Amino acid sequence: MAGPTKETDEVRQGTTGTGTRYVFAISFAAVIILLFAVAWAFFGPPKMGMENAQTGVTQDNPATIPPVETPDWQEPAPVQNPSR
Repeated sequence: MAGPTKETDEVRQGTTGTGTRYVFAISFAAVIILLFAVAWAFFGPPKMGMENAQTGVTQDNPATIPPVETPDWQEPAPVQNPSR
């Protein structure tokens, strides 16, 4: 004895055709973009080993000029102990 049969749309308790999957997909994509934006704001752009890529710094062309060392003959004489 089979009871009355209902179609799928009659048995389903939710409404159909509202585009819920699209709202979910767009919201998920927006959250991912927002998380990347927040990470960029707090930590800056990612470091990919490109810190000196466009600086033109080479061994022949250093970024800073090293200090010039004074020769020994220009250093002040040591202080002598007068108690001897």
